[in-house]
Amino acid sequence: MNPLIHRLDLEHQRLARLLELLEHLIDRFSEGTEPDFELLCEMLEYMEIYADQVHHRTEDLIFERLRALGVEKREVLDVLMHQHGQIGQMNRRFRQSLEGIVNEEVLRRDEVEIQGRELIATLRQHMDLEDREAFPLALARLSDADWVVLAEIAPDASDPLFVVPDVTRFRNLYRELMQQAEP
Repeated sequence: MNPLIHRLDLEHQRLARLLELLEHLIDRFSEGTEPDFELLCEMLEYMEIYADQVHHRTEDLIFERLRALGVEKREVLDVLMHQHGQIGQMNRRFRQSLEGIVNEEVLRRDEVEIQGRELIATLRQHMDLEDREAFPLALARLSDADWVVLAEIAPDASDPLFVVPDVTRFRNLYRELMQQAEP
């Protein structure tokens, strides 16, 4: 498999793991239990700084290259690129709501829950579409020369949680993931 697609695929697996954790925390919130809001906010911050700015930007570069080649399934690529912006907005809105709860703002619990569940559902659907449609198309249509150029211009992949852990910035999230990994 192409190294760039391999990286994106691995990042999808990691994001899926975070979405499972997020869903568990939202379930607890829905049941009336107060989740670890710091953990939730760290998770959304990570998704904002890494998923939105590095992962999605790398995918956009690939999709833009495919569009420039005039490949089929342009509408799928257009949808995915548009969703990258929507996902970023949804993430920021949900994070602001959670930070509002931490700062004792009055927010409807069900509305905050809906924001989180919409974010999870959208991200899962989005990654599934990329895995089924866009990545196979990229592997089939991009040349070795295209991949070399894309690798050179793609954002730095020093993932601050899974590759080069920033245990200060993502202390709670890193701790939670390490606890999950223990047998």
